[in-house]
Amino acid sequence: MPQAFHTDVARSSEELVVRVSGELDITVRAALVEEVGAALRDGPPPPRLALDLGGVTFCDSSGLGALLDIRRLADEAGVPMVLREVPAQVARLLDLTDVDAWLSRE
Repeated sequence: MPQAFHTDVARSSEELVVRVSGELDITVRAALVEEVGAALRDGPPPPRLALDLGGVTFCDSSGLGALLDIRRLADEAGVPMVLREVPAQVARLLDLTDVDAWLSRE
């Protein structure tokens, strides 16, 4: 049975961290983008946005689209974004689609 999708948002003086777990696909795309957008708008802009994907069990093209949408929102807010703890299957999708110019990983 697939793991239920879940996010956890934490803010510090250094960064806004959004931990994502479960399946990142079309069923959660809009909700994830909206949640991160709201977190970026809530209060002063953070120095950096980190999306922690360590708990992601599946990511398809809609999930990739969500990551790119979030990157656009971060750019509009003037906040640098980084992907953290990228699972191997998500890293493969990022490699195959050659999005490293837009989605940097640490």
